Amino acid sequence: MGPSIGWIYAPSSVVLPITQAGTTVVQPGNSLVTVNVNAAVTIQLPLAKGNAAGAGGVPGSFVATPLVIVDIGGFATAHPITVQAFGSEKIDGLALVMLQSSFGAFVLQPDVINGGWILTQ
Repeated sequence: MGPSIGWIYAPSSVVLPITQAGTTVVQPGNSLVTVNVNAAVTIQLPLAKGNAAGAGGVPGSFVATPLVIVDIGGFATAHPITVQAFGSEKIDGLALVMLQSSFGAFVLQPDVINGGWILTQ
């Protein structure tokens, strides 16, 4: 057994409500994004890749918190919600994905080793 870096405390849920049109940048640690806007919305994801210093250097950057994006207003059919990856990262190989179903949702899992996001649902 080697040394341990100890426990990492992370909140169980951090909600980001979006109620205005435009671009919203999601911060690391957010776990739920709710969209209730009858207009175009773009969501910019945070960097998914863990810090190059490693888990021992920056332990919090390796917490792989899934991110749920939900259209709670039911406007996504008329105004699709655009979800963009950070910089050159990808979402399942794509630079962006669009939520086009009213009351629909995406579940995204960060790939902290390689960078990017995996669309799990």
